[in-house]
Amino acid sequence: MTRTTGTGKRRQHNSLGAHVNRFTLPARKGLGRFLSALGGFPRPHRLGLLILIPAWLVLLGWQPVPPAPDAPVTGSLTVPLSDADKRIIDVPTGGQRLDHTLAPGETLSALFRSWQLPGQDLIALVRAEPSYKPLSRLQAGQQLTLVLNADGNLHYLEIRDNGLVLNAFRRLGQEFTMVNTQ
Repeated sequence: MTRTTGTGKRRQHNSLGAHVNRFTLPARKGLGRFLSALGGFPRPHRLGLLILIPAWLVLLGWQPVPPAPDAPVTGSLTVPLSDADKRIIDVPTGGQRLDHTLAPGETLSALFRSWQLPGQDLIALVRAEPSYKPLSRLQAGQQLTLVLNADGNLHYLEIRDNGLVLNAFRRLGQEFTMVNTQ
């Protein structure tokens, strides 16, 4: 039994069902008006509208999903530069240019020994290296370009990764300095 207030009106319940009922009432009234209006149409037309309207609403809301790729896209692509696209680096008269790609486990020190370059040049390079790009962090796959002068001493060193110049050093007397390559 529902209690009445002093004014004689019934107290309204605020349940979820009551809220849903109030919220959907306009749509239900509109649907009732639509169905009663359909009563004025001939039977084949009513049947056609009852089939086509839901189909049209489904098609209106349908968003096709793009086809999934056959296999996930992974990996990397390396495009070697042709000889015409390589950077032009001046080689002193009587000097030579060495291009080398680092193999796993190779170090700059080991390369200096195998190429019989002076250890003093390596020490001078280490002094000139910036703290944020140390030469001790060379990785396999990076490309080195060394230019030797006529005496066999290192004149220029460039370190690249996928064509991007990471570091470049040029000899100034007995020391090396970083070179801006941009």
